[in-house]
Formats: sequence, structure tokens, C-alpha cells
Amino acid sequence: MKTDYDVIVMGAGSAGLTAAVGASKIGKSVLLIEREHMGGECTNSGCIPSKALLHHAKAYYTAKKIAGENGKSETYRKEAFSYVRSIVESIVEEEQPENFEKLGIDVVMGEATFNAKCSLTVNGKSYTYKNAIIATGSSPRMLKVQGLDQADILTNQNIFALDDVPKRTLIIGSGPIGMEMGQAFSMLGSEVTMATIDAELGRLEDPAIRPKVQAIFADLSVRTFTRAHLTHVEDKVAVFEIKNEAGDVVGEERVAYDKILIAIGRVPNIPEGLEKAGIKADERCVMVDSQHRTSNKYVYAIGDVAQRLKFTHTADDVARQVVTKIASRGWLRITKKKAVPKVTYVSPEIAQVGISWEEAKQKYDEREIMRIEVPYSLNDRAKTDSTTDGLLVVVARRVNGAVLGANLIGPAAGEILSIFTIAIDKKISMWGLRSIIYAYPTYSLVIKKAGDQFFAQQIADIKKDVGNIFKKHAPKVFALFFWGILIYAFQDYRISNDLSYQDVLFQLLDFFTSTVYGPLIYMVLYALRPLIFFPATLLTALSGALFGFWWGVIYTIIGENASANFAYWIGRFFGKGLKLEDSIIGNWVEALRKRPFESVLFMRLFYVPFDLTNYGSGILKIKWSSYFIATLIGIMPGLTTFVALGSAIDLESFKMDGLSFNAFDPKFLALSVGIFVASLALSRVLKKWQADA
Repeated sequence: MKTDYDVIVMGAGSAGLTAAVGASKIGKSVLLIEREHMGGECTNSGCIPSKALLHHAKAYYTAKKIAGENGKSETYRKEAFSYVRSIVESIVEEEQPENFEKLGIDVVMGEATFNAKCSLTVNGKSYTYKNAIIATGSSPRMLKVQGLDQADILTNQNIFALDDVPKRTLIIGSGPIGMEMGQAFSMLGSEVTMATIDAELGRLEDPAIRPKVQAIFADLSVRTFTRAHLTHVEDKVAVFEIKNEAGDVVGEERVAYDKILIAIGRVPNIPEGLEKAGIKADERCVMVDSQHRTSNKYVYAIGDVAQRLKFTHTADDVARQVVTKIASRGWLRITKKKAVPKVTYVSPEIAQVGISWEEAKQKYDEREIMRIEVPYSLNDRAKTDSTTDGLLVVVARRVNGAVLGANLIGPAAGEILSIFTIAIDKKISMWGLRSIIYAYPTYSLVIKKAGDQFFAQQIADIKKDVGNIFKKHAPKVFALFFWGILIYAFQDYRISNDLSYQDVLFQLLDFFTSTVYGPLIYMVLYALRPLIFFPATLLTALSGALFGFWWGVIYTIIGENASANFAYWIGRFFGKGLKLEDSIIGNWVEALRKRPFESVLFMRLFYVPFDLTNYGSGILKIKWSSYFIATLIGIMPGLTTFVALGSAIDLESFKMDGLSFNAFDPKFLALSVGIFVASLALSRVLKKWQADA
């Protein structure tokens, strides 16, 4: 086996396998390293076994409800974990090293350790790479509790090795793992208790859905304790302090158990030797930028080890993006912000995508958004299946119907959610969703019901909505109208008098030189310049011609800063209410807001059009203090460039002969060119510094 590769992938879970296969398909030489088992957590101890156990448990529970307990049902119940292992084995069989070697991917089993910027070691052998991808996944977060015997602890890594469900199971945590295993174990006959530090089960779900989540476990006689903090264990009895909203202890609960499942989150599997490769990490993750690149530009980190949202589908998606970036040699940037669906596979399923109603109210004026609730009791398929307890909640913008979020509980919730995920990502409105033909009778018809409800409410409220839009935007419309009149008046004066911008410039020259208040009038006119879009470059050069280089610089610093900040606040005024972070330039907007000083300074030094930077910074709501300081510093090279250019002009020659070489003083012309070149060089240095930071 060779030792030099285009791409080395660490970890053969969802992210790692997708990255390795993708890189191989684009012609890269690939080494895949796995320390424990092919397929990672998802295949061996996560998504696949948990869903298999849920399927078996639901089948047993449903059959028992219909036909009662008998010898066959008991045999079936006891086969739960052997069934799970058979499903895992059938999938793992497809993910064996030889299958990937057929695709041209070399596979090594062992622990990888970085030993240099572009090198790592496995089983004592060194391998080098052009790019590496860390996809080492995560492990269960553990609790250290006095009296807790390690032999009694279950996690997702050992729970599926059981032969039968424990008689009494205590579950710590009420996330997806806790809820899914709580339901499965209860359906299979275990006496289940769930304890969580949260105020209620399903705290991240819509308020209308939370009671239905709680009812799932109440119907199974699962005991639940909220705001419960495990203090210690005495002879297989867990002792909890129950706290109130203020954090004060208000009671104690004691729970006897045979096994205790700890499901309180995940911690990343951080590889060894990161410091030798120049890769930054902490206890939460390997740190990456918006391109999923680590502090070592040759190494990426994807999946649970680096991402906040630890889902198989997000790991797979990011892996595909990174492969695309590697294929393009870094030219293609990862820019699109995607909606991430989340599903908890209890029965009935709980699904969510986008933002909640509470989040929407924080982000938008409540008059601009609509909440739509569709109970499954309105769905004919739910009636035929006697599953009418479900609920769909949709959050949408009024008027345009843009989908902001969706929450569901009910049969096929995870499948229905895909439609709303597409709607958010592809900008399909409630108007569009309503117009689609859905097969009858299917659960997906709840989407059409939501569209009908949106349509009816929107038509009923149309006058009110139009009035709200007018009230909100009336000041902007008036300001825009006034601004338009000013621009029109200026241009009409110039055109009707058959004047060019140069002629207007000559008139300004005469005006400034005819009064002792010339410098003051110049600075005031410069400050008000954004109202008529008079070219800033002409006014800047004019100061050098009128007042000389040094006084021209001083007067222009005052006038140009006033002008820039005036334009900035005009942009803030007209950009009020715009949610550009939700648009196609959302990632760029967020990056700009994250580093406003450096971004504005770069635009100034790189001679990005003056007013584009001013208005754009305001519209994008760049932090004003950062904008102000960056502008104060950043305009100096451009300002001195054009003041020097103006100082080089002989006004009399300019009036007589126009812009000719004879009208320029070579010394000031050279100074102007020198400052211009230096400014561009500085912008390049700043851009490189930003990229490396």
C-alpha cells in the first residue's frame, strides 16, 4: 500500500464514507481510516439499530393490543435485540473494507494521529496527504455520579447488545435518544422512568405540540420527572433533587432501576496530534470556518466532530460540499444556508424544520407573520387509520406566504416534513404549496389544508395587511419621493442649462472662490452630496484644486466622513425591516457582520465605489462603530490620492484647455499614483490576513 494520497479521510461513519466515495469518484487517490467499526455510530449504534428496535417494539405492542399476550407474542418480544443485530449486520455487510477497495479506496483499521501539517500516523506507519478530512464522530456524554455502578450504565454504544429489556429502566435525558428508547423499552415491557433537567418534555417543540409529546409517554404509563437533577445513587436507587423555575430545591424523588440509560448529549472524538498539524480544537469541537476548513488550510472537519447539529443527514450533506470544494481546488465556496429537518421517531413521529413561532416573533413584527394549525382530525387518511391526534403547525410570512418553519406530530410526520424543507430552501410559498395536487387520501393533504387556511385568512386580512405595509413603508416612500425630486431638480438644472458635470464643477469653482466661507460651504455640500448622487471623486479632487494639498486633505476628511455616515444612515433607514440574512446572500451578509471593521476597511482600500460601500453598509446593518472607524482610516489613501490629483491641476489651464497633460503638476501626479498603488497593496495584505485569520 502506498503512503502518499490526495485525500485521507479519518472515520468511516456517515460523513467519512460519503467523503471517501465522493473523492474517489472525482479521481482522487483516497485512504480511509477507521479505528473501530465500519459504518460508524449511525450504522452500528445509532440511527439503524434504534429504528429497528422501535419498529420491532411497535409491532409487538400493536399485536399485543389486538390479540393479547400469548406464547408467540412473548417469543417475538424476546427476539427484539437479535432482530436489531441482524439488521445492523445486513447493513454493515455492505460497508466492509473490500467493498470500498473495489472503488479504489484504500482502507486501514487503526487510530490515526497527526504528526505534521500534511502527515499522520496509523499503526506506526506514516501517510502524507494533499487534503485530509476529519470525520471521527462523537461519543455519549457521561455523568459522574456518586454510587453509580458502571456495569449498570447503558448508552447507545452498548444498549443494543442486550438480550432482553431490563425490568426497570431509568432514562436520564429527554432528547431524541431518550424519548425513542423510552418508548421502545416501555412497549417491550420495561417499567420506564424518564428524568430530565428540562422544564417539560419536548421543550423545543411548538407549544401546541408539547402536550401531545407528553401524552405519548403518559399513555404508556412512563413516569416522567422534570427539573430533576441526579445527586447520587444508593443500592440501585437514583436520588433526584427536584427544582423550581428559580433553581431552588422543592422536593426529592427516588427511582429504583435495573439499568440506567444516559442520553444527555454527545461529545466529539478529537484526534490526537492536532497541535502538530496546526489544528485548533476545544472540548466542544474541532474548530472550522464557513468552508468547514480547520486552522490548517489543508484539513477539513465534518460531521459530529465539528458540527453543532449532530445529525447523519447534515454530516452527509457537509461531506458532499467539502468534496465539491476539493474537486474545484478551493475555487467554489460553500455559501448556501440550508434548512435542517429534525425528526424524532417515536410513535407518532415528531418533526420540525425552520424557525418556531416564538423565534419568528423575535425576528419579525408579529403583524407580518401568520401561524397556521391543522389538526389531523381534518385529514381523511388519519380518520381511516384512527390516528387523528396529530397536528401540523406552519409559520409563514403574510402576503407573500414564505414558509419560515413547520412543526408536526403524527403519522408520516418525517416524510411530510420534506415538503416544508424543500419549500424553505427553494422559496416555495404557501401559495405554491396550496396549488399542488396531492394524492388522495394521504397524510400529506394536511399541507393543502394548511394552504387553504393560509389563503382564507390572507384574503380576509388583505385590507389590514396592505394597510400595515403602507404604514410601515410610508416614511420610506415619502423620503424616496423627496430624494427623487432633489435628484430630478439637479439633473433638470444641469440638462436645461446644457451643462456637463464639468460645467457644474466650474460653477462650483466660481462659487467657492467668490466667498470667504468657501471651505465651510464645501464641507456642507460634501456632507449633503448623497442626496443628489454628485460624484464624490470630483468633489474630492476639487478640494485639492481649490485649497491646495494639505488644506484640501483636512477639509475633505471632515466632509467625506460626514458624507459617508449620512449615506450609511440613509441605507439603515431604507434597509429597515429587510431580512437579508434569509436571502441568497445570507452567508455573505453574516460574514460581513461578523467582521465589519476588516470588511469595510478592505472595501475602502480596494477602491470599491464609495457610495456602494456607504449605502450597502447601512442596508446590511453593519455595526456603526466599526463602520465609522474603518471609514475614518480606510478613506485616507483614496482621499489623499484624489486630493493630490486635484492639487496637480492648474485651474486656469484646466478651464482653458480641459484635462490635458499640461494642466498637471508631475510631482503631485506622481504622489497620487504612488498612494493609489500603495492602497491596493494594503488591501491585498488585508485580504490575505482575513483569509488566514
